[in-house]
Formats: sequence, C-alpha cells, structure tokens
Amino acid sequence: MKLFACMCNQPQRLAAALAPVRAALVAKPPVSRWGLGYVQGGDVLLVRTPKSSATPVDLAGPLSEIATDCAIAQAIHDDKGLYAGTDNTPPFRYRRWLFGQSSVELQVKTANNGNVTAPDVAPALLAHVPEYLRRNIRGRTPGEVIFHVFLSMLHDEGNIDDPNLPTAATRRALAATLRLVNAELEKLDMPPGSLAMGNVALTNGRSMVVARLDEPLKLRRLTVSNEKGEPLPASATAGNVDAFRGVLLVSGDVADALDSDGFEDVPPHHTVLVSRDLSISFADLAP
Repeated sequence: MKLFACMCNQPQRLAAALAPVRAALVAKPPVSRWGLGYVQGGDVLLVRTPKSSATPVDLAGPLSEIATDCAIAQAIHDDKGLYAGTDNTPPFRYRRWLFGQSSVELQVKTANNGNVTAPDVAPALLAHVPEYLRRNIRGRTPGEVIFHVFLSMLHDEGNIDDPNLPTAATRRALAATLRLVNAELEKLDMPPGSLAMGNVALTNGRSMVVARLDEPLKLRRLTVSNEKGEPLPASATAGNVDAFRGVLLVSGDVADALDSDGFEDVPPHHTVLVSRDLSISFADLAP
C-alpha cells in the first residue's frame, strides 16, 4: 500500500513543508494496520496502530504534533490476515535504524499471473542472521526478516553502529541483501526476480536510502512558504544555511502524486541517497 519517507534540516517546519502534499500521504482503505517511525532527540520512536481502518488514514497526521527531522511511515493491506498485531506492524527498528518495505507478504509471481506464497524462504534467510540480531525479531513478517538480513550485512562490514555511515555503504548492504534473497529463492527453484518485494526505505537518522524495486517511487524536494503563503524559490535559499531543506519519497497509491506539481519519478531499480546535509543523488541498485 502506502510508504513514505522524509528528511529535513528543521524539525519544527516539517509539518508545514508536507502540508501542500498531504493528499499524497493518505492511505486508501481498507487499511489493515499502519505505523510511523521517527527520530527525536537521538531516539528512534514508533507509533503503530495494529487495528484495521475502513476509512482513509493520513499517515502524516502525527507529524503535526511531532518535531522530527527524519520519519518513515507505512500502511498495509493484509487481506489474508497473516500478520496481525503490533509486532507485525511496520516500520521496524533496531537501535538507530528504521526500515519500511511496501509489501507485507512476499509473493511469487507465476506464469498464469496468479500468486503463491513462499513460506520457506524466511528460515533460509534467518540462517544468515547472527543470534543477537535474531533476538530483536518480534513479528513474523518477511519484511522484518529482510531488514535483519540487511543488518547482518552491516554487521559483517563492522558498520552497524556507525552513525556517519556513507549512503553508498548502505546501498551496498541493501544490494547484497537482495542478492542473498534471490540466491535463497534459487535454492527453492524460484528464479531470481520472481519475488515481489515492493520498495524499501532505510534510515539511521542521519542519512536515508530509498530503493525502487517493484513499484513506482516519487520524489519531491520540500520547501516552506514565506509570510504570504508563497513557496520560496530554490534560488532564494541557495547557500543560506538557515534555509529549510527537505526531501519526501512516496511509494504505493501514487496516483495523487502523479497529478501534483513538484514530484519526480525515481528510475526503476535505482536508489535515492539522502546524505546528512540533505544532498540527494541517485544510484543504480543491481541486486
């Protein structure tokens, strides 16, 4: 369903910057559950609602009362009821890391356009996760398992607790995670690329990496309005250290974003790298 991630340099102005695009951050019903992860005072905090909703859910609603410079929000539709409860409600966290993935159920695409679940891939992936990381897994969703495989890749490189980890290193760890997922699928006689995994958003609170895997992904460079309610032009803020800078990425149900000014398409199989100083770059993601 809906996944969005955002970063900015002025937490107290994030809600104002998101106000013009709030329609693109509303999850359409039915919503099985939804959650918001955000960074505040160096802590990674979660607001998760495991109850279903038959009405639209404004995922950015809590941000009107929360001052944060980094957030990931996600709503999911689990029509089979496989992953109920708070522990199965994304996004997921580990220490300073937050993870969202816009697919609650890993499904294998078949030749007749049907879907079959892949229940055996999770145990195979968990075999690659160190015991101390496995103890952090609270739910049963494949997305949480994939998150911990990613953490294992950082652990192998000695980067899991590096607060200043370069975005290129995060991208490499994510690419290695996807390669491992595909390798385990091959062992189950499922060809690489047969698994629909949505899109992925990752952050350690200081930088962010968002990958377009299976769904459209939209990017918007955030601005705030002046006293007259007019958006400040980019030229007016260039070189001004006090100027607001921010970025928003939206995945799933992006029809509203398609009709909104200021959204950019992220190319397929690419990642958006957002550094600590809010500079934005694109990099190929070759799993």
